[in-house]
Amino acid sequence: MPEITVRRLTQTFGATKVLDQVDFTVPDSRFVTLLGPSGCGKTTTLMSIAGFHTPDAGTIAHGDRVLFDAAGRSLPAEQRDLGVVFQSYALWPHLTVAENVTFPLRIRKAGRLEMKQRVTDVLELVELVPRADAYPHELSGGQQQRVALARALAHGPSALLLDEPFSNLDAKLRDRAREWLGELQRDLGITTVFVTHDQTEALAMSDHILVMNGGRIVRAGTPEDVYQRPGNRFVAEFLGRCNFITGTARNLDRSTWLLQAPHLPGGLPFHTPTPPPPGPLTLALRPEALLLDTPAAPGAPTWQAEITHATFLGDHYLYTVRVGPHELQALHRRRLPEATVQITLAPDSATLVTDDPAPFPTEGPVPSTSQPTFDNVL
Repeated sequence: MPEITVRRLTQTFGATKVLDQVDFTVPDSRFVTLLGPSGCGKTTTLMSIAGFHTPDAGTIAHGDRVLFDAAGRSLPAEQRDLGVVFQSYALWPHLTVAENVTFPLRIRKAGRLEMKQRVTDVLELVELVPRADAYPHELSGGQQQRVALARALAHGPSALLLDEPFSNLDAKLRDRAREWLGELQRDLGITTVFVTHDQTEALAMSDHILVMNGGRIVRAGTPEDVYQRPGNRFVAEFLGRCNFITGTARNLDRSTWLLQAPHLPGGLPFHTPTPPPPGPLTLALRPEALLLDTPAAPGAPTWQAEITHATFLGDHYLYTVRVGPHELQALHRRRLPEATVQITLAPDSATLVTDDPAPFPTEGPVPSTSQPTFDNVL
């Protein structure tokens, strides 16, 4: 399956720059997610790749085929060899499941026997052969989603594009659909671009994540890298709960620094390969990095905190605790009756963030925000 390459994609609507030099590569057979809030440009990027939207400038290539460029080349959507699943599924209500799946094959003038065999094959793939003669209104939301996916796969595309395909499903069905689609993508080995605003979906399904904001890619990397080393405050907050502590830093050795903040004795150690800028700095701490009533490792920061609120979340509790003027969130697996607890910071859990949308250098390879690519993180 060929890779998808997007270079310097730009789109302006009136005074609003919807896409601002969007630049990335989706490697062969990988599952890549465009993640961000509404209006960040992720769907416009996907629809530009699909051929349903024409950007102002840039280049889009699929393997060695140019799909769009500034010289005026722009292949129609039906000639791009891509499978697309829309947020609304876009099923024809007057056609049966089999007829909906047949539609892209008719557009491509496939033979009758080929169409029949291909429809059977993809319906078996999505486990809907018994519902081949049903109409969309007779199906559940999850079944409609699978019909839309079967239709996208019917003509044997070399890449798959999905625009928030689970947004119409309830929470439990979303979980099942997410696992099912992930297994299917891995089995087929098909290059996939997935659009979502749901950070849980992105973290669970992706080989790589591109976080978008304001028409730009502000962070790119593996799910673990993006979550644990977000680089800037927007990414840290968008990918789940996060605590922020601001203070001043002093150097301990070549790459280890200590953030000193009021009412946090001992400071917070953190690592950065390059010296941080002068002035106040901010560290991000995930709630799971704050260990409550846990024996401290030698040299680990330890503070006394007051529990101000506890929220039961099924398999764990989310605690709000206060350390001096700092209000922090922490996780624990059981109910803590004490009003005062000891907090220990997990090793290597504090990471430097900035308010700048360009990520601050962190440990490990981080793609450039001017030209994000996966070439240096695989």
